[in-house]
Amino acid sequence: MNVPIKLLIFDLDDTLIHSNINYSEIRHQIAELFPVPVSTEMIMKTPILGLLKRLKRNFPDKFPEGYRRIDEAERKATKTATVIQGAEKIPLILKKHNLYSAIYTNNSKSTIELYLANPRFNFLKEFQILTREDFNNPKPDPEGLIAIIDRFQDKQITKENTAYIGDSYIDAITAHRANIKFVWFHSREIDRNLFPTPPYVTLTDWANFESILLGQ
Repeated sequence: MNVPIKLLIFDLDDTLIHSNINYSEIRHQIAELFPVPVSTEMIMKTPILGLLKRLKRNFPDKFPEGYRRIDEAERKATKTATVIQGAEKIPLILKKHNLYSAIYTNNSKSTIELYLANPRFNFLKEFQILTREDFNNPKPDPEGLIAIIDRFQDKQITKENTAYIGDSYIDAITAHRANIKFVWFHSREIDRNLFPTPPYVTLTDWANFESILLGQ
């Protein structure tokens, strides 16, 4: 039976906004902090926060600088970030359908504060926003998604009526591990072979969000 969606959790970068972060560059900036050489394959296949976690575990004295580099790149990106067309209308659509929502991002709290302080991103104030600093384990660990669902338990929210919308294979893996629906926002080309299962729905822009996902 197809259970109607009641809670939509959104990724942020390249889902609701274009942050223009150079993820490859950040990976290499973290990798160069390792006292021992890191293979290119590991650099490119390991999530950024996965590299940072490995750095903290093996070379804890290098961790503060690694975290600083990530945070600096994210904060810098807020200056040139733009809203993905149609994303600003999402809060009104959610209210129309009486849907609950949240944003779960691997950004830092300080980065989110910069977005919220910019009038260009006023629509983000309509969401409850959770960051990597709100949980012990960032994406692709399912901890964050499961914790968000738990916050809505009094609203009869379950895994069955929740979906996570994101643009990356990391988002797909996170949703899969949390055992909830994954909605792929196809904002950029990625290797779909990295998806653990096919997306529940694929969106190519926010103009068809209401008709495709909500059936209206």
